[in-house]
Amino acid sequence: MSASASKAKQGSFGAASRVLSTIYDQRWLIWYFVQRDLSKTYRGSFLGFAWAFLGPLVMISLYTLVFSELVGLRFRELEGNETLNYGLYIYCGVMPFSAVSECLTQSTNTIRRNSTLVQKMIFPIEVLPLIMAVTSMADKLLGLGVLVVVLAVLGYGIHWTLVLLPVLVVIQLLFVMGLSYLFSVVGAYLPDVRETLRAFVRAMFFVTPIIWTVDRVEGTKWEPVVDYNPLAYLVGAYRDVIIYGDPPDGTATFWFTLLAVGLFVAGLACFVRLKKNFADLV
Repeated sequence: MSASASKAKQGSFGAASRVLSTIYDQRWLIWYFVQRDLSKTYRGSFLGFAWAFLGPLVMISLYTLVFSELVGLRFRELEGNETLNYGLYIYCGVMPFSAVSECLTQSTNTIRRNSTLVQKMIFPIEVLPLIMAVTSMADKLLGLGVLVVVLAVLGYGIHWTLVLLPVLVVIQLLFVMGLSYLFSVVGAYLPDVRETLRAFVRAMFFVTPIIWTVDRVEGTKWEPVVDYNPLAYLVGAYRDVIIYGDPPDGTATFWFTLLAVGLFVAGLACFVRLKKNFADLV
């Protein structure tokens, strides 16, 4: 390895270390912005932050009414189990998918939306995509918490696998943060990419097993749609842990973790390398 390549490599590691150190040192700032963004959603309403819990409850009720009662879609997922409520099945899949899709579409506007902060040299802009990712995850986790309570009230029980939920959340958070960093850079250079991503997210919703079950494509030419779809893993893993009481597939979890870590490292490295240009782009 040449001296210049060695210095470049050391410089990259040094830059990454400084960014991670900055993120840790500014954790109070991240917490402040996450709280602000979450409260902004419910500010001005009569019940305020209570809607963070009432909103998911209303959604669960609607899914249950429409899909399980009016449409009459019920099915058995596990032999010997009571008939699963299809509305709860869909809702459990929508929450992790929404965290990713929301991050994808909103992160493209992170740099331009915060142009005032970006142009201030003293502000650590490395925290902006992170704030976006954490806010998206926190909002959806509140919804999943309401789902757990509803499942217990309806008699589906609370499973021991819920202890695995924090691990799943951390892995998804890495995945979402990687997307947030990467598409913050893309959006800064290509503002129109947001509309393209909206169409992509709509398509991903239908090719991810949210409103349909995995067994529908097993043994068919469409099976790779599930096998190579990281969102399909997330949706299935959350359902396993929360609804069925089964641990997620170990092999799939291993590969998804590698993908999440790799995406986070690549997204952060790209952001650090190009952040010096952001002030000129906004």
